[in-house]
Amino acid sequence: MTRNDLRTLLNLLLPLAQPLVGAMAPVFGIGHTQGEMSARSETAVVPQGYAFSIWGLLFALSIAWGIWQVLPDGGKDSVPARRLGWPLAAAFAASILWMLLAQLTENGWHLVLVILVVLGASLTAFFINRNLVHSGAGHGWPERWIIRPLVGMLAGWVSVAAFANIAGAALVSGAIQADGAAGTLAAVLILLAAGGFTLGVLWAAHGSPWYAGAVAWALLAILYANTLGRGLNLPVAVVAAGLLVVVVAMAWQRMRTRRVVSGTAPPA
Repeated sequence: MTRNDLRTLLNLLLPLAQPLVGAMAPVFGIGHTQGEMSARSETAVVPQGYAFSIWGLLFALSIAWGIWQVLPDGGKDSVPARRLGWPLAAAFAASILWMLLAQLTENGWHLVLVILVVLGASLTAFFINRNLVHSGAGHGWPERWIIRPLVGMLAGWVSVAAFANIAGAALVSGAIQADGAAGTLAAVLILLAAGGFTLGVLWAAHGSPWYAGAVAWALLAILYANTLGRGLNLPVAVVAAGLLVVVVAMAWQRMRTRRVVSGTAPPA
């Protein structure tokens, strides 16, 4: 088996494995659900539970990518498959490892380490694809309806999820508190750090509606959790709302600026 064959095989099998591994506890009764683990280390930075439904869309896009990149008359030998295959395979593999650990162990810094690998691989794929599109190498319906949504939303969601994971691990280790003024302050600082990170990515990427959309989805769920969901936490809600507005505004501004400079519509 050649290196390219291995890359193609991993990008087919790993996306198929993701939903199966994610169902290990809720469907097959092995370990505890990720929701149960998260609830035991919940902080104000964790989005309301409904937001995690985004994984269903990410799993579907990952499987669609895996099927497309194995087609001999489609993506198998394409530039996106060659350039994105390894970072996406790393993101899928690390995501599977995170789901396994989340269902078999409690929250902690080991999960933070793994999700940072997911984040690094996802952002690598995201920026590689941005460069491909800007250079004209990425085009066609698979690029627009599979690849851009996949790499953008995956990178955006995990960008926020990583900071939520950090907050949970810090709580379990005793570094921060969950309640009171100290807990609120810690949540606000972590949320500001997440906002600064995602805004930096948006700036460097010259805007991306898929990345911004996933970040906005997470921030909206954090806002809901700290108002109508888990109870009122006004400082965290205000910060989440402010970041939500800024993320949407920056994504729009950066894309508009690129359109003016290039004279063409920017890639999504």
